[in-house]
Amino acid sequence: MNKKLHLIIFIIVTLVSLTASGQARQESLAEAKEQVRADDTDNTPSEMDTPRQIYNQAESDYNIGRTEHAFSLLHDNIDRFEGDLKQGVLRLMALCCLSEDREDEARYYTKQLIRLNNFYNAVGDPPRFQDLISQLKGGVTRTITTASSQSESINEAPSPITIITADMIDELGYNKNLNQILAAYVPGIAEICSMDEGVNLSMHGAHAMGQELILIMENGHRLNTRYDNIGPTNYSISTEKIDHIEVLRGPASSLYGNVAVSAVVNIITKSGRDANGIKVKYGYATYGTHKADLTIGTQFLNSDIFAWASIYKSDGQERNFSDGEGYYNYEDVMTDCITDDDGYYKSSYYYPERVYVGGYRDKPAYDVGVTFKLNGFDLMLSRKNVKKILQTTMLFGGYDYDKYYPVNGVKPGIGIEETHAEIGYTHQFRNIYLNGSVYCDWYDNTNYDVSYDSLYRIQPIYDENWNYIYDENGNIILGGKADTGSFTCKQNKERTIGGFFKASTNYTFGKMKGNALAGIQYEHFKLLSNFLINGHEFREIQNGFTNYSEDTENGNEKNLSFFLQDKHYFMSKLILNVGIRYDLKYRHKENVVRTVSPRLALMYVPHDRFSLKLSYSEAFADLSFYFRTISSGSDYTMDPQHLSAFQLTAMGSISPLHLHYEVNLFYNKYNNLLCWQARDISGDSEYSGRNMGFLKNIGIEGSARYDYKRLSAYLSTYFCHDIDGGYFYYNKNKEMVNSVPHFTLNLHGAWKLLQSKSHQLKVYGHTSYTGRKLNFQLKEERDFYVDGKILFDLGIKYSFMQRLQVAFDCENILNTDHYICGPNIQGIPHFQRGRSLMASFSYQF
Repeated sequence: MNKKLHLIIFIIVTLVSLTASGQARQESLAEAKEQVRADDTDNTPSEMDTPRQIYNQAESDYNIGRTEHAFSLLHDNIDRFEGDLKQGVLRLMALCCLSEDREDEARYYTKQLIRLNNFYNAVGDPPRFQDLISQLKGGVTRTITTASSQSESINEAPSPITIITADMIDELGYNKNLNQILAAYVPGIAEICSMDEGVNLSMHGAHAMGQELILIMENGHRLNTRYDNIGPTNYSISTEKIDHIEVLRGPASSLYGNVAVSAVVNIITKSGRDANGIKVKYGYATYGTHKADLTIGTQFLNSDIFAWASIYKSDGQERNFSDGEGYYNYEDVMTDCITDDDGYYKSSYYYPERVYVGGYRDKPAYDVGVTFKLNGFDLMLSRKNVKKILQTTMLFGGYDYDKYYPVNGVKPGIGIEETHAEIGYTHQFRNIYLNGSVYCDWYDNTNYDVSYDSLYRIQPIYDENWNYIYDENGNIILGGKADTGSFTCKQNKERTIGGFFKASTNYTFGKMKGNALAGIQYEHFKLLSNFLINGHEFREIQNGFTNYSEDTENGNEKNLSFFLQDKHYFMSKLILNVGIRYDLKYRHKENVVRTVSPRLALMYVPHDRFSLKLSYSEAFADLSFYFRTISSGSDYTMDPQHLSAFQLTAMGSISPLHLHYEVNLFYNKYNNLLCWQARDISGDSEYSGRNMGFLKNIGIEGSARYDYKRLSAYLSTYFCHDIDGGYFYYNKNKEMVNSVPHFTLNLHGAWKLLQSKSHQLKVYGHTSYTGRKLNFQLKEERDFYVDGKILFDLGIKYSFMQRLQVAFDCENILNTDHYICGPNIQGIPHFQRGRSLMASFSYQF
C-alpha cells in the first residue's frame, strides 16, 4: 500500500472522530434551542430580540397553528436573517403559505430557499413541501455550474442540460455503474465497447476507440487521462458519493478545451452538510458480485468535510460463444483476415467456449476520496482503481482466463489506477469574483491482452536457405506449427501538473446588465514510464522493452489556454451568451497546435417556466499522445478531431400537470475523426490509425419528467439520421455508423406505496429500448445488424426512520440476451449481463 493511500485512510479515520464531535455539537445546539424556547414567554419580540429568538417565536407560533402571525413576524424582520438561519426562515414562510393554500407565495419562498441552497434536503418536512422542493429542484429553475463555469439556472444555460439526481441513481439499482446510468437517463448517449472491450459511450452517433470524446469531471476536476484521453465511466466511480450529475449535451471546448467534444459529464459529490453522519451500505448480487460503500460527512466551525470509500468485485457471468445468436461464426468473420491470396498461409484456432461477462476480478475496483472546504479554500483528494476482464482475445476469438499467470498481480484485462489532488481558493474583491486552483493527476495504466489461446498455422516448409521445398509433382510442401497462450502486457505511468485562474464580474450598461468571465489554464504532461512484454505458453516471457518506442521516450507535452465568456441581458427576457477559448498545445516532437473554440447562444426566457435557446458551438479533441506516437509517416502530425454543432432547444414546465419537458433539435458536423480500422468511402480498401473521418447527422431528442405526491416518472428518447460520412466506422449504403442505434427510448418510474415520518416503501422500474445496430466488418458485404432489444429492471426499497434501508433490485428480469458493438478489431458483438438480482442494506449513523 503506497503513501498516498495511507494518507487517505488517515483522513477518513480522522473524519469519523470529527463526525462524532459534530453530532455532539448539534445535540448541544438543539438543547440550547429548546432552552431558548422555554425561556421565551413574550409573543411579541422587541427590537432587542436576536434574529434567533424571533425565529424561535415564529416557529412556536406555527406549531400551535398561529401561521398568519408566524408569517408576519418573519416577513417584518426578513432583512435581519442571514446564513443558515435565513434558510430556516424561508422554509418556515413557505410552510405557512402552504398551510393557508397560498400556492404562489409558497412557490416564491421555496425558490428563494433553493437559490440560497440548491442542495437543500427536505427529508422530514411535510410531504406537500417535499413535493414542491422536488418539483423546483428538478425543473428549469434548478441551479447548475457546468454550462458557464458559474452558478445559473437551467433555463439560462447556453446548452441543453440533463440533471441526474441521487434519487434517480438510487432507483436504477445498486449494481449500476456510471456508464449504465448515463445511457439510462441522457438522450443521445448509448453504450458501446471500446477497442480493448472497455466501457465506452457514443454521443449523437459518434464514438472513438475509447471513451475520449466525452469529458468526465468530478466537481469540475478532469478525470480523462492525457496519455490516451480516456475518461472513466465504470465501477471506479462510487455512485453513493454523488449528489447529482450535470450532463452538458453538445460541444463545450469554449470552456473546457480538449476532449469536451460531444458532451461534458460533471459529477457533483455530496457535502458534509448533506451527509451529516456516517452511512454504510453493502450489496450482494448474482455472479459472485459484492459492492460496499462508506460515506462520512460533517460540518464544524466554518468547515465542511465529506469522505467516501467504495469497493466492487464480481466474478462475472459465464457464457458460451454458442449462445451468441449466430454472431460468432469465426469462419465467416475472420478467414479473409488471416489467409493470403495464394492460400499458402492458413491457420486454425482453438476457441474456448467459456466467456466471462462483466468480470472484475483479481484486484477489486475501488474509489476513495475526501473533500474539505474552509473559508473559501477547497481541497480534494481521491484515488481510484479498476480492472475489467476481457471477454475475447485481441485477434482470434476466445481464451481460457484461468490458464494465464498474473503480471504485477493481475491476469488478462484492462486496468487503471489513478490519483487526483486539487486545492482551490475563491475570493470576492468588491464586485470581482476570483477563483484559482492547482492540481496534479497520476495514472498507472495496464493492458494485459491475449492474442490467442491456441494457434495452428499451415504454411510452406523451407530449406536451410529459406527456399520452398517442392514435392515430386512440383507443389510446395506445407507443414504445421503450433503455438499456445500468446499474450502482450503494456503498462505506462503518467503525471500531469496544472492550474487555472479565472475572474468574473457583474456589470451594467445603461438599462442592460451582464456578467463577464476571463480565465487562463496551464498543464504539463509527462510520460513517466512505458514498457511492453510479449509472452507465450500462458506464462513464458519472450521479449520485453522499456520505452519500447523512441517516439514515446521522455515524452512530455504542455498546454496553455485562454478563455473568455460574456453573458449579456439585452432585457430580462433576451440573453446572449458568447464564449471563446484559445488553446496552444506544445506536442511531443511536433509543432505547436493552435485551436480556437467559439460558442454563441441566444436565449429567450419570458418567465421561469419556459426557455427557448439557439446555439452554435465548436469543440475539439486533440489526438492523444498514445495514438500520435504509435503512428508513423504522414500520420505522425494529425489535426485534432473536431465538431461543429447547431442546437435549438425548448424547455419548460407545465405546473398544473406537474410536468417538466425538453425538446432539442441538433445538426452535427464532425471532421478529422480517428478510425483505427475502416474502409474508404468506396469500400474497396482498408486503412488504420488515421484521422480522416467525417460524419454529418441531424436528430431530435426529448425528455419529460413528472413528479407529484407519491409518483414520479422520467422519459427520454432520441432519434438520429446520418446524412453522410466516410473514412470512419460508417456504411455508406446503409447510412449508418457502426455500433450506434438510430433510436433509443428509456422510461423510468417510481411509486411510494407507503410514506410516513417513520416508514417508506417504494417500488421502481426501468424500461429501455435500443434500436438495431450495424456491426462493421472489414468487407462491406459482411456487415450485419444486431437486433434491437427491450430490457426491464425492477426494484423495491424499504426505509425506516430515514436511517435503515433494505432493497432488492432485479436487472434484466426477462433474462434477455443483448449485446453491444464497437471499434474492436474482431468486429463481433459482446455479451451484456443477463438477469441479476442484488440484495442490499444501508444504515445511517
